[in-house]
Amino acid sequence: MQTATILGVLLAAFLTLLLVLWQYFYKAKHKGPLRWILATLRFISIFGVLLILLNPKISNVSLQAEKQNLLLLIDNSQSIKTGDGIEQTMDLTKDIMDDESLAERFTVRNYSFGRDLRSTDSLSFASEVSDISGALTSADNIFGREESLAILITDGNQTVGKAYEFLGNELSYPVFSFVVGDTTRYADLRITQVNLNKYAFLKNRFPLELFLTLQGNENANSRLTIRMDGKLVYTEAVNLTPEKNSQKISTTLEADKVGLRMIDISVDSIAGERNTLNNRRRIPIEVIDEKTRVGLVSAVLHPDLGTLVKAIESNDQRSVTLLDPRATVEELNSYDVFILYQPTPAFQSVYDFVKEAGINTFTLTGPATDWRYLNRIQKGLEISNSNQTEEILPVLNRGFGLFDLGDFNVEDFPPLLGSLGEILITEPYESIIDQQIRGISLEDPLLPVITDDNQRHAYLFGENIWKWRVQSYRNDLNFDNFDNFINKIILFLTSDGKRDRLSLDYEQLYSVVTEKKIKATFTDETYVFKKDATLNLRINGVENDFTSEQTMLLNGNQYEAGLGNLQEGDYTFSVSVDSENLQKEGRFTIEEFNVEQLYVSSNADQLSQLSEGSGGKLYYPDQLGSLIEELANNSTYAPTQKSVENVVSLIDFKIMFAIIILAFSAEWFIRKYNGLI
Repeated sequence: MQTATILGVLLAAFLTLLLVLWQYFYKAKHKGPLRWILATLRFISIFGVLLILLNPKISNVSLQAEKQNLLLLIDNSQSIKTGDGIEQTMDLTKDIMDDESLAERFTVRNYSFGRDLRSTDSLSFASEVSDISGALTSADNIFGREESLAILITDGNQTVGKAYEFLGNELSYPVFSFVVGDTTRYADLRITQVNLNKYAFLKNRFPLELFLTLQGNENANSRLTIRMDGKLVYTEAVNLTPEKNSQKISTTLEADKVGLRMIDISVDSIAGERNTLNNRRRIPIEVIDEKTRVGLVSAVLHPDLGTLVKAIESNDQRSVTLLDPRATVEELNSYDVFILYQPTPAFQSVYDFVKEAGINTFTLTGPATDWRYLNRIQKGLEISNSNQTEEILPVLNRGFGLFDLGDFNVEDFPPLLGSLGEILITEPYESIIDQQIRGISLEDPLLPVITDDNQRHAYLFGENIWKWRVQSYRNDLNFDNFDNFINKIILFLTSDGKRDRLSLDYEQLYSVVTEKKIKATFTDETYVFKKDATLNLRINGVENDFTSEQTMLLNGNQYEAGLGNLQEGDYTFSVSVDSENLQKEGRFTIEEFNVEQLYVSSNADQLSQLSEGSGGKLYYPDQLGSLIEELANNSTYAPTQKSVENVVSLIDFKIMFAIIILAFSAEWFIRKYNGLI
């Protein structure tokens, strides 16, 4: 207790005593023994009130040892099964968890990882992919603000994720790596990467790029062959040496037939090669015979323009051209849909052409928009602009039904810069995204789609859409959420207006790292999603007599069916609706390509680069004792002592109030009973 508090309590007691003596001994006329009882009650009540006002406290300082976190990150993927990987991993895990010196000095936290980082006490080594970079980043996000270090047990072979060997200096903790499995460097020639677009256009040549890598100490002479639907279309000799152990091969192939084409890439095995699974790749490409041309009209320069170009051209079926509002009719006549960015009267010739040609538009507004002109020129839309800008947050309308939004979301999307004003839409429309300003959800749409006669028009009432694409990457580490959404709007605007009640969502090629599902959306005659429909999926093998039928299950606003039990091969399928004359067909390929089987030896070099970059070190399984000794004796990792001050009030307010009330009440009752009041 502080000295000032003690003096305050003593002073309160002294003043209370003086007041009691003055009331009951100096001024009081009654001299009997009753005054001692009354004086005591008065002293208790007044002194209690003063104690509550002073609220004296006592502090207790204790020392606590705070341990650092020891994160044990264990690779739980199938590639650990190579060599003695499982036995080494299990032994290392047990020895680390049971070591008393580590438990005394650290808070040991056990995690395993394959595709995701998980807290676990058991290992199955069944994960079909391994993401080392994802595990390290996740651990850093969880424990980045605490003193930590990590022990990474893995073979160093990563099948998905970013290049982990360069993460060292980005992590907030050192990584001590144990490389397990077979570290012998066997001769191996493999296809490490293939770059190919998803789509190609009929009668055009499309590029294909691949990379070959040699592991070993001997020269390798081989031959690369590329076949399209079984037909040889390209071949090249491959000559690699230990000094020049990688080669990039680029070529172009002709898209001579519309439809799904299967490209098989293979390289001949070399002498002493133990793993030939990584010598082959199979990739589909869809050949189409049309391309959507989008005209982006703008009189201002803004980052939104580049964002729209990137998003739309992420689909190879579309191309975007920046146009001046004063473009000629001959120039405008080349485009299927127009994006009008912040229109002004300079856009008059473009609006005249759009109206005469009946072309659909996507209009984006902002501070540079001339609202008077837009209200006058655009049918079915009127906005009372106040010339006051405001930040508008997006709220997704889950009831939107003009087209399927899929998994699109606006989670954590930043606000757009728009203008305040009442929005009046007199034509039939649906809102994809609504407005929220300063935490209040408005009834006004932020991104409506309007249909009038035979035309369709989409509007976005705000600029800085480039921030949405950046946030999409921050959320998912890719731009797919945003780009797919923009492309669905463009697809809706370029379609013929006839809506499909049944739509499918599936991949042309399914492998281990992709979700093996076929999804479907079905609506009634008014294009409202039906949750009580029965959708049947029928699958047929192309090269065999395989046939399968199943009912698709409802999951949110989609029906879906899993393909996990299908064997490798090509399949056709159809989705039909009970009691409806509706059916959609498609084709896909199952490739049981297990990326975890591509590696025949552990990758110590990349693990060493990771550890050194983070301030740690690479170890082998027989060097566990050296690591334990390093961690036990290094003062950097010693627990830190912290003083904790616990301040406690000396009085209990409830009890003190009760005593004060009782004392005052007793004093009043005694005085009343004895006629002193």
